[in-house]
Amino acid sequence: MDKELLLYQYFANQLTEDGQKIFNELLQNDPDFKSQFEFEKNLKRVINKKQKENLKQKLIGFEKEINSNDHNFDSKSSFKLWSMAASLALLIALGWIAYSTFSGPDYDALYASNFETYPNTVYTITRSDSNQSLTRDAFAAYEANDHEKAIAAFLDLKKERETGQVDFYLAQSYLNIGKNKEAIEALKSVILNDKEFKAEAHWYLALAYLKSKDEVNAKATLKNLIENFDYKKEKAQALLKALD
Repeated sequence: MDKELLLYQYFANQLTEDGQKIFNELLQNDPDFKSQFEFEKNLKRVINKKQKENLKQKLIGFEKEINSNDHNFDSKSSFKLWSMAASLALLIALGWIAYSTFSGPDYDALYASNFETYPNTVYTITRSDSNQSLTRDAFAAYEANDHEKAIAAFLDLKKERETGQVDFYLAQSYLNIGKNKEAIEALKSVILNDKEFKAEAHWYLALAYLKSKDEVNAKATLKNLIENFDYKKEKAQALLKALD
């Protein structure tokens, strides 16, 4: 898929599930694509800020003109000027509400710039490993970024033994294909039942909430991570600041 088209669809909120998957892979593996994404994201912020400032300056200009002692308006002119100022004030207010509500924190951009698939640290796969097991199948698919296959294998593995390791990597695969609700449930299970990946699970749970545009739970999870763990602490603090 054309990279420019992917970027356009992302910023227009038009990415399909497959497009989002390709977008995430490029963001992780293509430095040029990531640089272009960061540039366009920052440019969008500057443009939004500039437009808002321009509207404010126009309103200030109207107010100065109205309050100036150097002009003598008749009642009709004054009323017209006040109407224009009031209309502009309303436009600014509505624009700010729209900006805060719809442009607000760019959850998708924050997620994309912070999400990286956690590496396989559980099962070492070698060429000489001929052991055909659910564990090997799950992690082989995981390392190959075949997350649909990995999910199926992890779910089968859970039937044999339900562990925090399985839930953690299952959540990773869910996140990679955009199944945020399922990822959230799996990560909650890790936090409740597993010590090995508890800190990491907090970070990815915050990102899953962020991708779901659940800012309240994302912030609460980030604060919990910062207060109780060292994993990704600086990134968590920066992300929390970006959401405030």
